[in-house]
Amino acid sequence: MRRVSVALAVVLPLLVASTPGCKLTSRNRAQAINRMNEGIRQEAKNNTSQAEKSLREAIEIDPTYDKAHFHLGQIYRKQGKLVDAQKAFEAAIANMSEEPKANYHYQLGRVIVSQADAPGVSQADREAKYKEAIGAFQKAIELDTNHHRAYFHIGKLNEKLDQPVQADEAFRKAIEINARFVDSFVELGNMYIDYGHANVGLAVLDAGVKVNDKNAAMWNGLGRAQSKLNQHEAAIESFKKAKAIDPDRVDVLYGLGKSYAELRMRSEAVEHLQAFLQRAGNDVPEHLKKDANNTVARMQDVI
Repeated sequence: MRRVSVALAVVLPLLVASTPGCKLTSRNRAQAINRMNEGIRQEAKNNTSQAEKSLREAIEIDPTYDKAHFHLGQIYRKQGKLVDAQKAFEAAIANMSEEPKANYHYQLGRVIVSQADAPGVSQADREAKYKEAIGAFQKAIELDTNHHRAYFHIGKLNEKLDQPVQADEAFRKAIEINARFVDSFVELGNMYIDYGHANVGLAVLDAGVKVNDKNAAMWNGLGRAQSKLNQHEAAIESFKKAKAIDPDRVDVLYGLGKSYAELRMRSEAVEHLQAFLQRAGNDVPEHLKKDANNTVARMQDVI
């Protein structure tokens, strides 16, 4: 019997050490997982404060648990605690195990962009944050070369930094990876329009509507390009399709009104531009509101 006991004492540790996938979770990690799961359940019930409390407890139990840091970062971002969210995502990245996660870097980039776009941020600080976010998205791509959303956001940020060549490259890469993600077509096409290359923007957006003809932003962009190229009848048809998909888009109302005005269709122009002015919020540039008012006045003049 003693011989058998000795043999088992020797063999069992070897079995545990050599069995693939046999990983024992520490007591602290098991407790942290339980608290994290409780936090996730509370968040599903929209009990955000209790969710935050449970996740903080999970981290106190096991500060090296990356998933708890990550979920806490998501909670902080939802609450608008952007600095805390950044710290939580950075802690998740610092504690990643042998399986690095691209999404941690991606979400870090997203929260840094939110910081940059917050009211009161200086232009210099905003640009610095954009560059920092690009670095986070690039880290995500290093871990997942097919992360089309990371490429998309790199494109948007490079456009904001007035780097159209780099933006073009990133948008095209996003399209190459996932052409069904139509936002890349929309942003690339609109960028070309804004930089004075409406013909190229038209080609991009025309290709985009062939991929997805149920996207209001795509049709609106196509209408913008056609309008810039004085193809006002075609522009009206594109804007109409955008309006049918999303009747509340104020930029579509503006585009329709301006195109009708170019064709001297006065009642239609006034109708859509007045609707635009009624619905335009503070986020709509003042020069567009002024232009709409001037166009309405011109259309209402009796000649």
